Amino acid sequence: MAARYRQIVVIDVSSSAREWASTELTGNVTAHQSLSEVQDVLTQFGSNITAVIANWGPSHFITFKELVQLGVRRIFCEKPLAVSLKQIEEIRRICESEKVALTAGLHLRYRGISEFVRRVALTELGGQPTTMVVDGGARCLATNGSHWLDLAIHIFGCEPIAVLSSMNSAPINPRSERLEYWGGTATWQFENDQRLTITYDNQSSVHEEIRLYAPTGVIEIDSDFAVRAFQRNLDEVRADPRVIRVGQVRRDAPIAEYVPDLESVLSKQLDEIDGVRPIQYGSEQVLTSAAALVSAFESHRWGERVVLPPTTDVINRSIEWNIS
Repeated sequence: MAARYRQIVVIDVSSSAREWASTELTGNVTAHQSLSEVQDVLTQFGSNITAVIANWGPSHFITFKELVQLGVRRIFCEKPLAVSLKQIEEIRRICESEKVALTAGLHLRYRGISEFVRRVALTELGGQPTTMVVDGGARCLATNGSHWLDLAIHIFGCEPIAVLSSMNSAPINPRSERLEYWGGTATWQFENDQRLTITYDNQSSVHEEIRLYAPTGVIEIDSDFAVRAFQRNLDEVRADPRVIRVGQVRRDAPIAEYVPDLESVLSKQLDEIDGVRPIQYGSEQVLTSAAALVSAFESHRWGERVVLPPTTDVINRSIEWNIS
């Protein structure tokens, strides 16, 4: 960002972080403890300012409102975008009424993974994937699960229509013990009976595995985001094509592989909200993803399935979750 913009204003409650910003960043850089210290500058130049929100999750909504009130209309917000359904709906209202260009810190849909999965499944595995499964150790349904939920929405090409979850938290969040870290299971249902299920175990240190099941094969994503497609023996399939006659895929011989570029995509997202390129991941998409995530927590709290998008009653009954 220091190379991209004429001036960088860093706001951080940490004195060491402010000192680092002042000494290590090049260009016209100033560092302050709070937004109130620079409110005159923001008010004067708000429409020409792009803001990045990267504090803890429970503070995102408050910071978003403060920036908009000071005139900022281009905002990149790290995930989670908000920690309650009420906050998400308020962000939606503000974006519409104040014409805020908003995007979020979820990067997987920019990696070409969705396009590869859809193409290979359709041409080699008998049709599009209908089930995505993510399972592993202590990865947190909010911290890391949000990425896979957003990717599933992109792969399936539609919004989830319901979620059901049973979860548990532990005080092991590396950012702070005060921030909850969630294990358990959440399942989102999509149109055409497509599903995403995420299961994390807060008592295990094993990395997650990601699988997408198609009619005659499976696509797997490893911890480095490399994607590989595996196919059943097609002679077996032709001999008995009934779906109940299951068989193993040949894991020794992937039929297709894709290794995405893991360079930062922040510049692409900033281009979008700055109006340099068409918006691929804007407020409508990020709010849909955020509401689907927080609704899983509400499903856990109530012990029942939550229909998506959440109804007004569900939104009014929602609480704030201490996630980041």
